[in-house]
Amino acid sequence: MSEGQKVVSQFHKNSIEIVKLCLSNWKGKEYIDLRIWIMQNPAEPGSEVATKKGIRLSVDLLPKLIEALNEASRIHKKEEGKRDEENEQASIKVPDTL
Repeated sequence: MSEGQKVVSQFHKNSIEIVKLCLSNWKGKEYIDLRIWIMQNPAEPGSEVATKKGIRLSVDLLPKLIEALNEASRIHKKEEGKRDEENEQASIKVPDTL
């Protein structure tokens, strides 16, 4: 990780990949960086290396990114609710008494 970069949040994507959200400075500008990191040696803490898989945006775009993520979450919840409804309608009801 480069100097001036602060990890805000991270979580495991799978056994060897980590998703990291970082704040960084480069040439006097502030950026947010959402990137996949790979653990070179899972038994050794701190062996992560950044990959090209990710996105770096000016912090000026953070409100738009948050808005887009909130919209994606809202749509997902709405679609998930529709699927739950469809599954309930499609499931066979077993009577209490046979």
